[in-house]
Amino acid sequence: SSYGKMNDANTVTLPGLTVTNYNLTEGVMNRSNKHVTELIKETLILTAAMAIVAGAVYFFLLPSHTSVSSISGLGIILSNFVPLPLSAITMILNVLLLIIGFFTCGKEFGAKTVYTSIVLPLFLALFEGSSAHGSLTDSQELDVLCYILTVSIGLSILFNRNASSGGLDIVAKIMNKYLHMDLGKAMSLSGMCVALSAAFVYDKKTVVLSVLGTYFNGIILDHFIFN
Repeated sequence: SSYGKMNDANTVTLPGLTVTNYNLTEGVMNRSNKHVTELIKETLILTAAMAIVAGAVYFFLLPSHTSVSSISGLGIILSNFVPLPLSAITMILNVLLLIIGFFTCGKEFGAKTVYTSIVLPLFLALFEGSSAHGSLTDSQELDVLCYILTVSIGLSILFNRNASSGGLDIVAKIMNKYLHMDLGKAMSLSGMCVALSAAFVYDKKTVVLSVLGTYFNGIILDHFIFN
């Protein structure tokens, strides 16, 4: 036509204007590359956060023998009764909770929670294979304090990236949905239940440290998230 003509399969020429499919293809590719870059960045951040959480669990929580508001704390208690390493127990508990979470809460649980729940026991298995064993501080009280400070950094990164470490976070969300309980109270209650479970295995001092650790862990975590 006199108004415009098709020069080839990729270019249309109009009066004063040339439109090419290459620009459209380039735009799609750029968006795709940006999406991949963001996905890699997000994965690296989540992985780094879980490395911090796993390090806090293995190097501070495990030697302290306390059970401070985490599925790993419950795993430490169960390791006294089940002939499995902590990493295996944590993996089993996380997988079970993820399955329950998907059936009870549906799409609320995304790929991030699945990823972090799987990465945690993998890091624990890596640390278990290292030569580092036992307490780094030789003090139960300092171990609990170091755990609270370190794990709060990792968890605050996760929460600020709209992710979670799974475990008790899933329990809290289930309680929030079906018992209509405030999410913060649900997390505190589930954490306290785990902390009190230390009474089945350890002495009174350890139980008190577990309860106090759970309480202060929430306070410090709020500080890292909101400041």
